[in-house]
Amino acid sequence: MKWSNRIQIITGQTYMHIAMHLLVIAALIWGWKHKALVDVCSTLVAVYALVFVAMLATQRIARLRTLGDYLEEATTTYYFGAAMITLFLVSRIYHNNLLLACLGVVMLLGPALVSLLAKEPPRRIEKKRS
Repeated sequence: MKWSNRIQIITGQTYMHIAMHLLVIAALIWGWKHKALVDVCSTLVAVYALVFVAMLATQRIARLRTLGDYLEEATTTYYFGAAMITLFLVSRIYHNNLLLACLGVVMLLGPALVSLLAKEPPRRIEKKRS
């Protein structure tokens, strides 16, 4: 068994996703240490938006479907991190705690509500003729 398969079985994440997690954490720590956290966070949110748009584009093209699936997995994994970074950036502009709390709830519950409301209609079961 390859080492990458063992890592995926143990953690539930591919080694690429683990490497991306570590790079994001390293970037945030670097930004904090060098007092450039707002710039680093803005860049991370911009990269997330770029990956999200690329995911939407590649899922529509049949030849790029595997890349689109990989990007979908990455955007799903990083949605909540990007949401928290966005909330941090908004908190640097608006200092209203009630507004920030409402925005945080909307950002965290939004995907769950959309997935519940966008369910496929139940498929009809065909009866077998005897």
